[in-house]
Amino acid sequence: MKDGEPTFELACMRKTETDKAVLIVDFASGEEIWIPLSQVHSMHFDSGEHGTIVMSAWIARQKGLL
Repeated sequence: MKDGEPTFELACMRKTETDKAVLIVDFASGEEIWIPLSQVHSMHFDSGEHGTIVMSAWIARQKGLL
């Protein structure tokens, strides 16, 4: 992800993570969504896997989050 690129922050739950992507559950829709780690600026989750993810705005639009 490039510095200065528009971002989108989402409250969610992390279900699992691979070397290339993270599977989250969007609290608003209950939908499971894969986000490529290359599009993730930061992630902060508690021990219960609830937290926030900051991703590029374009991937958020592509995944229907924006």
